[in-house]
Amino acid sequence: MELDRLRLQHDLWGPILQAALARAALSPGERVIDLGAGPGFVAVDLARIVGPTGQVLALEQNPTYVSHGQQLAQDAGLVQLEMRGHDLLRDPLPAGAFDLVWCRWVAMFLPEVEPLLDPLPRCLARGGQVLFHEYVHWDTFGLHPHGHAIARFSRAVQRSFRQAGGDPDISRRLPSLLAARGFVIEDLRPLPVLGRAGERPARWLEMFVTLYGSKLQALGLWSPEEAEAARREMAASRADPGSFWVGPIILEVRARRS
Repeated sequence: MELDRLRLQHDLWGPILQAALARAALSPGERVIDLGAGPGFVAVDLARIVGPTGQVLALEQNPTYVSHGQQLAQDAGLVQLEMRGHDLLRDPLPAGAFDLVWCRWVAMFLPEVEPLLDPLPRCLARGGQVLFHEYVHWDTFGLHPHGHAIARFSRAVQRSFRQAGGDPDISRRLPSLLAARGFVIEDLRPLPVLGRAGERPARWLEMFVTLYGSKLQALGLWSPEEAEAARREMAASRADPGSFWVGPIILEVRARRS
C-alpha cells in the first residue's frame, strides 16, 4: 500500500520534477547524486535524462527500497543508475565531481541536518548544483470547506515529525544553511499542489491521511474517533463539487557551489 502511495506521489509530482530539472539544466553526460532515493522512481527519471554517458548514484537507507530501485534499473536497462544502501547521518557521501545533488522530503525528517549538508561542497564539481524540494509551510495542508478533522490531523502529523526530531518546515532554514556553506542561492520557488475530489492530488492526500493516520494512532497522537471524523469529511468532500484539497507548500531551493 505504501509503495502504491509513493507511485501515485511520483506520478503527481512528475511534471513538477521535470520542470525543476529543466531549470537546473540537467543534461546528458552529467553525474547526479539522489539523496534519500526511496524506491527509485526519481532516480530512473534522472538516469534517463543523463543517459548512458552520465551517472546517477541513488542513496537510500531502506533495503526494500534499494532492492526495488535496483530492479527498476535492471528492467529499464539503465546501466548508468546505481542504487546503493546508505545512511545519510552516518555514511560519508562520495567525494567527486558530481554536477547535481537532488534531495526531496529528506532533510525534514532528520534530527540534525549538518551531516547531510556539510559534505555537499566536497562531492560537487565547482559550479555544481544542489536542488532541494522540502516543505516550507506545512500548515497549508487542508481540505476545504469540510476539513476540521483534517486540520487536526495536520497538526498531529507535524507533532509526530517534531517528536521524532524532524522539522516539517525545514525550508525556512535551508537557504541560509546552504549560504553559510559557500553556496550561492540561485532560485527559491514555492511549489503548491491542490485538486478537487477525484483528482490526483486529492487521491494522494486522502491516501496519506488513511495510511499515516494509522501511524498517528499507534503514536497516541490521533484517536479512532478522529480518524472516523476525517473519513466523514473526506466522504462529504466527494459529494461537493466545490470542495478541494491543498497540500503543504514545498519550497524549491536551487544553489550552486561557488
